[in-house]
Amino acid sequence: MKTTSISLRNELPELERLRLFLNETAEALGMDNRALYRVNLICDELVTNIISYGYGEGQEGSRRIEIGLALNGEVLDISISDDGIAFNPLNRPEPDVEAGLEDRKIGGLGIHFAKSLTESKTYARVEGRNELRLTMRLRQHEEEEETDEHC
Repeated sequence: MKTTSISLRNELPELERLRLFLNETAEALGMDNRALYRVNLICDELVTNIISYGYGEGQEGSRRIEIGLALNGEVLDISISDDGIAFNPLNRPEPDVEAGLEDRKIGGLGIHFAKSLTESKTYARVEGRNELRLTMRLRQHEEEEETDEHC
């Protein structure tokens, strides 16, 4: 199993470091552009949510976000950990993607993408940290690829 990780400060400019890390990791692990796009989307959306909403005014903590990637065959394990406010993104209601733009509620689409692009998802609050673990198959079956052309 190949593993790598990065620690980010809880600041929006760190998203560029995240993108560079993911690009370098994808190259080192031999991921294709389609898989890289999906991993970028998942991590960018989830980390942006943590940076934007994970820490309340005056909340103490390290304010660091840990992202780990582990490749096990054709399955990529993604772990995202932070010491922000307890928040389980897996409990968020699904957004109404069928509603017209004027009728849609703001928020939740990034979490929806992360959930729909991954195979398994777990969340736990461990010793004051949010621990989110996701798995994603790097190669999809042909019939799934045909219905997933937007990624």
